Amino acid sequence: MFKKAFRLLVHDRKSLRGLIKFKLMDRWCRLHSNSGFYCQGRMDLDPDSWWHNAGFVSTTGGYFVPGDPVPRKVSLLEPWDNVRRDMIILLLRDLLVRKVEGDLAELGVYRGYSARLIHHYLPERKFYLFDTFTGFDERDVKAEIATTGRKETTVAFSQTGVEKALANIAPQNSNVEVFPGYFPESAPPFLSGKKFAFVHLDADLYEPMLAGLAFFYDRVVPGGYILTHDFNSWPGSRKAVQEFFRDKPEIPLPMPDKSGSALIVKARCGSAVPA
Repeated sequence: MFKKAFRLLVHDRKSLRGLIKFKLMDRWCRLHSNSGFYCQGRMDLDPDSWWHNAGFVSTTGGYFVPGDPVPRKVSLLEPWDNVRRDMIILLLRDLLVRKVEGDLAELGVYRGYSARLIHHYLPERKFYLFDTFTGFDERDVKAEIATTGRKETTVAFSQTGVEKALANIAPQNSNVEVFPGYFPESAPPFLSGKKFAFVHLDADLYEPMLAGLAFFYDRVVPGGYILTHDFNSWPGSRKAVQEFFRDKPEIPLPMPDKSGSALIVKARCGSAVPA
């Protein structure tokens, strides 16, 4: 190690600085590997990764699709949840690669952070957003206690609003449409004929998550994605997903992001799983 450092000091000081930085970060990661927060390397296809594979990205496009004429951006989510960001981006990219047609939807917008990520990557698609924008509804709070025993309040996630969410989303065009209110009552009639390629459900509680699945499932095209957040952190979300797909051909796949999303790929055939 010391011989290598001395050689770099003499011949390649830029590489020496990189080596020192890497060793310090490696030490930091090891010190905090068992704490509530820990450091993790970026994906190799990320231009900011220390392991960035430029040759691989030049061939495959990395986060993007080679030859794609649409300007796309990878926005940030919370800095402690880059796994979720990368997961969502790669799912959206896959829709482009496989040419899966359909609109986008999100139930549970809060301040619009994940909506910004989705919209800025697929700005050419219609994107429908649903949220009370006033926090949990009293009906859902009562149902949560009855179904899971978890006590919540209507104050939770109330620090938002349509204007605040749209300011964070920063729409690139008129494709973003917001429908505040209690879902699915807030869904306009014209959505009954829409087909969706990607639906993000992040409503936390049992009743709204189940309502989201019931509303969107048949409207998601074969090969499309339903991404349910909080599958491995909120009991209501998990219960709704497990109950809904009990008689469906799809299997919810657990993801390793902070709150443990579950991914569902819409089956080509809508037949029920045999008993």
